[in-house]
Amino acid sequence: MKNFSVRDYLVLVRLPNLFTLPSNILVGIAVISSFAFTLTSFIQFLLLVTISVLLYCVGIVLNDLYDFDIDKKERPNRPLPSGKISRRSAIVLVAIFSTLALILSLLVSFSTLVISSILFLTIFGYDKYLKNTHAGPLTIASARVMNILLGTSVSFRSVDSYSQIVTLTFILIITFVYVSLIGFISRYEVRGFSDNAKLLLPPAIVAIVISSIILFSLMGFFKLESLIILSLFSFIMLISFSRIYRRDSGRTQQIVRNMILSIIVLDSTFLTGIIGIELGLAVLILMAPLLVLANKMYMT
Repeated sequence: MKNFSVRDYLVLVRLPNLFTLPSNILVGIAVISSFAFTLTSFIQFLLLVTISVLLYCVGIVLNDLYDFDIDKKERPNRPLPSGKISRRSAIVLVAIFSTLALILSLLVSFSTLVISSILFLTIFGYDKYLKNTHAGPLTIASARVMNILLGTSVSFRSVDSYSQIVTLTFILIITFVYVSLIGFISRYEVRGFSDNAKLLLPPAIVAIVISSIILFSLMGFFKLESLIILSLFSFIMLISFSRIYRRDSGRTQQIVRNMILSIIVLDSTFLTGIIGIELGLAVLILMAPLLVLANKMYMT
């Protein structure tokens, strides 16, 4: 292995993407609690975010370990195929992060440990067996859904009202559909879209997602101010998908980057709908470091 470089490890774990995780946890917490931050709840939040980050890093490093031979040919400058980080070091990192995540989960609650364990198995199954199958995008979306459920794990038993159950179910479905779409589009990063039917599918699905949130808000399950943040999400999607018809792989990569970034905006929409615009706007601050880092490090 070459000289140790912190930056190489940050590149390996896709540092920009890590900023999309805290908002997932906040959404999970917001659905099942009154969101009164005490010292105990704040510590629990930090622990859950740490667990989430550790497991995400495990998934990313495993992905690069299993793709080592492919990356040698297609992405030779990345940390593992370039030799900047050895495969042995990457395996040790996976072992340490996995162990830490499970230990911290047990410290939070038994429910947290169960969800973290399922999330770990989902990540491993995706990287090892399912990534290149039709189930790949669905599996990675399931992992993102589990990340939201991780936020509910502290007080999962308090989910008892009809409104909470409906809201949580709706958020999980929307997140699952949206992240599945990101996984689907990312498969065309290198060669771009060539099929007109596939070109039309992503904008149509996003339109359904946006329409569903509008309807959900009008039905009274979300505060109407959520539509303010949703308009930002819609604008980003409109700008992004206007580029998909240029049949340019570089444009497709930009769409994927924008959609990953917009996970924060989508979570902000949910949080605004549940708690209020103040929290929704505060969460959007997570976009700032992501935008800066996205210009310096790859995200996919």
